Amino acid sequence: MKKVRKRSEKRGLPPGSLIGVGEAAHHAAHAHLFTYNKDELIEGDIPDAAQFVQPDPAHHVSWLDLDGIDNQELLATLGQHFDLHPLLLEDVLNVDHRPKVEEYPNSLFVVVKMLDYDKERDLVRSEQVSFVLGKGYVLSFQERPGDVLEPIRERLRNNLGRVRRMGPDYLLYVLLDVIVDNYFGVLDALSERVSELEQRIMVRPREEDLRTIQELRHELITLGRNVTPTRELAGRMSVMEHTLIEKGTKRYLNDLQDHTVYIAESIGSMREEVGSLENTYHAMVNLQMNQVMKLLTVISTIFIPLSFIAGLYGMNFQHMPELGSRYGYYIVLGVMAAIAIGMLAWLRHRKWL
Repeated sequence: MKKVRKRSEKRGLPPGSLIGVGEAAHHAAHAHLFTYNKDELIEGDIPDAAQFVQPDPAHHVSWLDLDGIDNQELLATLGQHFDLHPLLLEDVLNVDHRPKVEEYPNSLFVVVKMLDYDKERDLVRSEQVSFVLGKGYVLSFQERPGDVLEPIRERLRNNLGRVRRMGPDYLLYVLLDVIVDNYFGVLDALSERVSELEQRIMVRPREEDLRTIQELRHELITLGRNVTPTRELAGRMSVMEHTLIEKGTKRYLNDLQDHTVYIAESIGSMREEVGSLENTYHAMVNLQMNQVMKLLTVISTIFIPLSFIAGLYGMNFQHMPELGSRYGYYIVLGVMAAIAIGMLAWLRHRKWL
């Protein structure tokens, strides 16, 4: 269950107060630790993250992954253990932050949004993930269990790629990279949904299609709100002069920035497509209405002379010459049928049908 906390609840409190802000998910804290170098890997759960003892940072890299951030005492203890600034810990609890990167004397703080597309509910789910890069370690803070970081865990376990041979700054990069790569999956899901909606509108627009268009526009705005600052984050990290980021890692961060630029441009193009889709919807609705009005007009036009004839012979005057005719009724019906067929042929000849 989630409870939405507003920033107004922190009025009057000193800076760095560990009071969560945003739509916080309440989960018991669970810590998982990877300690590795190129030759060995130690992995396991940490019953009490506050008792974590960091190995020699000169020979090992540690990744402490914490699920569940609704434990202020634990965060305060970790802050003391790793000498983290109180404002950094405050930002970990504030889950409505936009993606950003902040420099501290002995650490680097990164906030990103982990996105996932819920196919059952047709919406984009967002979760804030905070990273702290320090000397020989990376800390990650997630709101709840379940993430897109499993490929990185598998690389560590199977010693795949460069991650076991590189430092903690490269570990931070690959964690950010897999989160950004998942944006492509969200973008593909939205693109597929837009294509299906476009085909449906071109065949037969329905009232619920307009609501779907508004939902897609909202999802794209949310996606863009998360991707744009992530692009700025990657760009800043690629030129950042910080002792914790090695020169070789900056090249990979440049590639990360390229991915975010591509995603941001794709979101912009898709938003324009959704905007034009709304125009298409209204155009198709108007076309359908015109077709209906055209059909009704044709029917009315055909029945005007028929109604005139029927009204003429329905006046019930006693002395009407045709009333005494034995075949008068059939003659009038034949004349009315001939008029209707003739008008249909004429309308088709003028290509009005």
